[in-house]
Amino acid sequence: MKMHRFFIAGSLAWIVSASMTAYAAQPNPHAGHNGDQHPVIEIPLHVAAPRIELDMSRDDMSGYNLHIDYDRFELESPRFANDDSEQFLEGHAHLYINGEKIQRLYGSDLHIPGKLLKPGFNQVTVTLNAHDHSTWSRGGKRILATLFVHLDKKELVLHRFSTSPIGGNKQIAKVSRPDN
Repeated sequence: MKMHRFFIAGSLAWIVSASMTAYAAQPNPHAGHNGDQHPVIEIPLHVAAPRIELDMSRDDMSGYNLHIDYDRFELESPRFANDDSEQFLEGHAHLYINGEKIQRLYGSDLHIPGKLLKPGFNQVTVTLNAHDHSTWSRGGKRILATLFVHLDKKELVLHRFSTSPIGGNKQIAKVSRPDN
């Protein structure tokens, strides 16, 4: 009887081990989605680079509202993609929270459920991407904007950054000094 149990336990352990190895070998579609795995598309110097800035506020009901302010870019769903060479800089955006890709964006406003953010400090980043998911870049730097937010502070947004701000500065100097 002991030998029978040992055989069953050993077989079960082997099956679980083999299954875990096979599972681990499967590609995880979300693994490494920190924005670095997408290739970049360098915007030619004769084309004005898109500009982007972010703002975030607490929603009256729940969660948070993110607003993307942008220009020189056609933010749209792939089904509206235009083959016209005049619309060279078009595509969608990618939302990252704390380095993890959350979703694609086809518009300038988004509700972020509170469960996507951790208590305290968070980083919210939006990149501008072509419809093939390549990230637009200028001078080797991805076109993106980032907010550093603290959910427990009165002033939600602690710092703003953009590689291509609408205001023209490389770093948007809006740093708040939290009261608490």
